[in-house]
Amino acid sequence: MGLQKIRVISFCDKTMLFSLYVIAFFLPISKAVIEIFSILAIICYLVKKIVLREDISRTSINYAVFLYFIICFLSIFLSSNFKISSRNFLGKTTQSVVFFFVVAETLSTERRIKNFLYILFTSSLLLGVDGIYQYFTHKDFLRHRRHPGLPRIQATFYTSNDFGCYLYSLIPFILTCYLSKHKFKVYKFLFLGLFVLIFICLTLTVSRGAWFAFLSEMLFLSIWIRPLGILFLALGIFIITTHQFYHPMLKERLTNFFIFKDASFLGTDRRDIWDTAWRMCIYNPWLGLGLGTFMFNFRKFMIKDYPYGVPYAHNCYLQILCEIGIIGLASFLSILVLFFLNGIRIINRREKTFSWYILIASLASILGYCVQMTVDTIFYSLDLGMLFWLILGLGVAAMKNTELEVAVE
Repeated sequence: MGLQKIRVISFCDKTMLFSLYVIAFFLPISKAVIEIFSILAIICYLVKKIVLREDISRTSINYAVFLYFIICFLSIFLSSNFKISSRNFLGKTTQSVVFFFVVAETLSTERRIKNFLYILFTSSLLLGVDGIYQYFTHKDFLRHRRHPGLPRIQATFYTSNDFGCYLYSLIPFILTCYLSKHKFKVYKFLFLGLFVLIFICLTLTVSRGAWFAFLSEMLFLSIWIRPLGILFLALGIFIITTHQFYHPMLKERLTNFFIFKDASFLGTDRRDIWDTAWRMCIYNPWLGLGLGTFMFNFRKFMIKDYPYGVPYAHNCYLQILCEIGIIGLASFLSILVLFFLNGIRIINRREKTFSWYILIASLASILGYCVQMTVDTIFYSLDLGMLFWLILGLGVAAMKNTELEVAVE
């Protein structure tokens, strides 16, 4: 390989890594920064692949992601609105899928993953402080967003549910980094303090979907890491014994955490949205109505006047089903199934190294994300949608690193 090619490859690799670091910090702060640096990382990734004349790694997860990508592409030509579907495919699907490969191949060493996580944690610390500040002043200091008028925080995000998604997605990584080995014990105190801050903010979002996601994460982690099971039990006991001193809204939401009387917790608008979505699914169950066309078709399938703006489905799986049908949903679910099957196989057979902890944290985080996807729109927002592919790519990178550690031994 010529010297010029080596320089190009080295430049692309460093630019990709720097872009991921920037995205890790600005993910909850600036969508413009996310767009700019994700596109920059993707361009460098493609240039590097072309120069190396290298294909994508042939793994089952990569094949599943590629299959999902192909089905989304074919959906353009079967869509009820070609323009919307083609724009959605080029502007979102392609960006997200290629970004997944960027993350999986760029975070190739323990040092890179640690640096990435430390930047991510620094950003979460800033968001945590911002959330507490917002709780007391009714306005966050980063984006100057007003408090919604209820005793729940959202920090720089548009909704409390979105902020909750960001928080619980990071908690498994904070906890597993706390449990992994460190040269300096002060790191453990820092991770513990960050967890307390993030957990308080998660509680103050008063987001039941985010709470259920956190619950699923902790139950999953407790299977392999018993100290976290003890921590989870202690948190439950603490909340039960102190919840009477909380704000009335928070107290009521905690008291009725598992109670869904007549599905009233959904609200009439949410039920109307889901009824309409089911009519879309039945109309074209196998192939859907076209990528990104849910909002375009919503009023066509609404049987009564809907007084609000055209919404998302508030159930990501249902919206995928409406847009790309059973085949498309099956391809998306195959990514998740293979990710969990391969990940669990590895964590069952390998010792608890740093990569092992990152892998199990990625599995737990994606599990929590999948839980909230049943009641929210998180997969369809730029920042949180990118967060999904970011964590998925990080998990795949941790799988590779875990396998390499075993090979070296």
